[in-house]
Order: sequence, then structure tokens, then C-alpha cells
Amino acid sequence: MRVACLANLNNMMFILCRYLREAGIDAHLITLSDEPAHFSPASDSYDDNYLDYYKVLPITKSTLYKASSVELLKKELADFDFFVGTDIAPTLVTLIGKSLDVFIPHGSDIYDLPFQKKRKKETNKVWWLSEKATLSKLQRLGIEHTRTILFPDEYDIHFPFKNKLKTAATYHNTSGPMVFIPQYDDLENNPQVKGLQWYPFFKKLREENDLIIFSHSRHNGFNLSPDMAIHQKGNDILIEGFAKYIKANPTVNARLVFFDYGMNVQASKDLITALEIDANIVWMPLMPRKEIMLGLNMADISCGQFDNSWLTCGVVNETLASNIPLLHYREDELYASDYETLYPLLNAKTAEDVSTKINAFMQDKVMQKELANSGSAWLKKYTVDNPLRIIEAQFKSSGERDLAPSDLKKVTMILKKHTLLDKIYRGQGKIRSKLG
Repeated sequence: MRVACLANLNNMMFILCRYLREAGIDAHLITLSDEPAHFSPASDSYDDNYLDYYKVLPITKSTLYKASSVELLKKELADFDFFVGTDIAPTLVTLIGKSLDVFIPHGSDIYDLPFQKKRKKETNKVWWLSEKATLSKLQRLGIEHTRTILFPDEYDIHFPFKNKLKTAATYHNTSGPMVFIPQYDDLENNPQVKGLQWYPFFKKLREENDLIIFSHSRHNGFNLSPDMAIHQKGNDILIEGFAKYIKANPTVNARLVFFDYGMNVQASKDLITALEIDANIVWMPLMPRKEIMLGLNMADISCGQFDNSWLTCGVVNETLASNIPLLHYREDELYASDYETLYPLLNAKTAEDVSTKINAFMQDKVMQKELANSGSAWLKKYTVDNPLRIIEAQFKSSGERDLAPSDLKKVTMILKKHTLLDKIYRGQGKIRSKLG
């Protein structure tokens, strides 16, 4: 069984590929050349063994529609027996006349991208056509013919999409593996991390402080509009709660680590200044996941989100993989019926909760760290072992995956319309530039 893991947003397919290969399956990671560098194997691994099964195709979202790109996709994917992917993987296999065996969305690739939206007047037509309009049509068609979709039900609560997508796929209330747990075992003593750019900084930070609280969530919020409220992380709640704690415990040498990332970084910085806790805040630049995970593993507490309840997400999974105590908001009753157990956490929804839970941790660090040690076991059971069972079961039922002639005709018509509109839009642009 030769498996193609397509695209790598949030490092999801690289992680899955590693687990499949660990299980003895001939899996290969195939990505496009315009994927962000921080979602690359080099940013998420402490060695370069991945070079044996990783290929970057010289194709981008904007050039997908060229005949030469489609021919290259056909050539590169011809020898694979099974397709699993995230992001625009449904589009990639649709372009070569195939169906996707397993789709593991990262989020907007299923609840937003497949649904066409009206172009804003000021948006460049050529860009919109290539990056949104045509891609949306192909993505939707690809999802319609996908066999299996792994995606947590909680997303449909926040972003209703299932009833809008006419797909024959079987949904499973889970995602794929998002963290390769084995590489974080005793990470601080892994000799390969000593050469990382930020190792000296994190090591010094650890040596100089009694308490390190690590938050690598985006700074989204506060008081976003109703249609954006689901993206709020509750950074203000964390900041206010941390301020309460350090003002009540002035002898504790504490630092809260933030990353300069998100739509409302300045709002967080203004609040920090207003609360007069700038000296206790460490701002970090964006960095590869392997560097972030090093800092996380040297921290005492890791922070998730405080505005909306999420069972799993990148930050939560990374924390659980590291067996670090998690400070996060979770509404347990939302998940009780689907899980025998839930991972341990310091559950907080308000600033007062945050302060109280930090204090509880400091009162009994040993007990809190012992509780956190079950985090990676929970993560492996529900986000590694379970999805791997589902995916491997599909290997046995993998059969004919060629699209029907009627669907191939749809693909042809979509590409013809794309080519025509591209010529028209580019022609209009040339006329406008000449007219000055």
C-alpha cells in the first residue's frame, strides 16, 4: 500500500505520514511550493530523516489550473494506491480525475472554502479567480466525492457546514494526529535541541524564574463582532488573571510568555501596560514549531483559550504531548457523551479563575505535574490511535477512485471557464493600466 499524504497546513500530513511509516506503511508527504515555511517538515522535526519521503511540487494555488500543472500532478500521483490529505487535497485529486480517500480538514478548508462568496469590488479579479472562485468550485466537487472525513463535530456547532455540503463521505468525530508525540519525550535533554536558535534564551529564562507561563495562541479579541467572536482566544482574561496573581504574590519571580501573532496584538500590549505588568511579560517573534515546543517544554504551565470551549486544537494538543499542566477553558458536558475520559486541566473561564488556578498550581506543583503526565496518553488514544484505525480500515475498502464521466466533464468546464475569465480579467487590467 503506497499512500500519498497531500498538503501540510498545520503540519498535519507530516505528522500523519510519520505515524503511518512508524506502522510500516509506505507513506509519502507531497506539498505545494507556496505552503508557509513554518508548515514544513524542517520546522517540525529535530532531524532530516523526512527527506526520504518528502516532495515539494513546483505548483502553487495560483498555477494549479495550468495544463502543465495538471499533467505534473497526474505524473507524481500516478503510483499511489491511497490518497489522504488536508487543505486543498480534495482539489488536487479532483484535478487528476480521482476521488480523495480520506480528508482531514484543518478548518476553513471545509467550513469556508467550498462555499463561494461574492467578490468585494476592490479585490483584484485575477487574484480572486485563482485563489478563491475556481478553487472553491473544485474544492466542493472534491469533497462531494471524498470517501471519509475526519473532523470534530464541535466545528459544525460553530461553523455549520455539514448540511450545506452534499457529500457521500462518512464523517468521523475526530481529527488526525496533529503532534508527533515521541519526539517530545524528555525534549530538554535531547542533544539535537542544543543547536536551536532559541535554546540559550529559553534555558536562561528557565534558570531565572520561579514560574513560567507559556501562551502561544494567537492574540484574537477582545470584543470581536458576533460573526468573529468564535475566533476570540480570551487573551484579556489570561492577562487580567495573571496580573491578579502576580500582584497578590509579589515575591514570585513570574513571567508570561506571549508570541507577537494575531489580529489584536496591540490590544493585548495596551492592556498589559494599563495593568502595569510589562516587566513580567516576554514577547517572542514567530518561530518554527520545533523552537516553540522547546520553550513550551521548559515552562511550568501552558495556556489554551478562555473565551470559547474547544476540546482539541493545536495549542492544546502540543501541551498534552509535552505533559505540561494546561490552563484552558473547557465545557466538559459538551464532550462527555463522546469520550470515556477527558484530559486533565486547570479549567478557567474568568480572570479570577486564572489567578486561582495559577495559585493552586504553585501550592502543589508535584501533584499538578503528575496529573499532567496523563496528557500524552489521552492524546495518543483519541487523536493518534483512533484516527489511525479509521484510516487503516479504509485501506481494505479502497477500490475504484476514478471520477465518473459526468464529473470529469464538470472539472473540464470549470477549468475552461477559469481560462476564459483569466484572459478577460488580465485584458481588462492591461487596458486600465494603459489608460492610467
